[in-house]
Amino acid sequence: MGWFHFKGKDSRDFGILISAAPEKVRAERRVEQVTIPGRNGDLTVDEGTYAPYVISVECSTRGSENLDEILAWLNGAGDLILCTEPDKVLRASIYNKISVADMIYLYNSFLLQFRVQPFKYSVNAAGDALELTAPTTIRNSGTVYSEPLITVYGNGDITLNINGNPYPLRNVQESITIDSEMMEVFKEDTNQNGKYGGVEFPRFEVGKNEISWTGNVSKIKIQPRWRWL
Repeated sequence: MGWFHFKGKDSRDFGILISAAPEKVRAERRVEQVTIPGRNGDLTVDEGTYAPYVISVECSTRGSENLDEILAWLNGAGDLILCTEPDKVLRASIYNKISVADMIYLYNSFLLQFRVQPFKYSVNAAGDALELTAPTTIRNSGTVYSEPLITVYGNGDITLNINGNPYPLRNVQESITIDSEMMEVFKEDTNQNGKYGGVEFPRFEVGKNEISWTGNVSKIKIQPRWRWL
């Protein structure tokens, strides 16, 4: 029997039956084909980004005693894990209406449409965390570059180097965190964007990534946020 986890709850706990396993979908790359008068063929404009998509799940449940609870749960945004890829977590939302139809033998059927953001992440995010005390090389085993969360522990002016690209940090006091996904630099609840001198934010390419630094650094903690298409 198929199943899914959404917002920390399991469909099996609600007695939900899935008629068919959800599709495995790869996000569509945003590419525009532009026709230029007088030029043969098309000009391909590739943004290097990916579009969200919809995963449909056909469900049914026997009886209606907990139907209101089910419909209240299947609303809003949260993490989604599907039985077809139990080691991956997706960022999904349900905002469309859900229509429930009566079937024979007191079964109710309904179609869920999860709007899913383009990347899949590791279910074992905590187990993927890294702590470095010396320069090293790490491997991104995902299928697309990741946007990590990096906390540098140290003092003074520090330069973090990833694959030869410098990410300067000025006047660090004990620690500073770089969130590449949110494009923010902070310490606890305090904004530290003014201490960051990088042109872009760090990212880990697919395959090997070399990490080193200069300055007074005691350790670096990394949540790599490996991801897949």
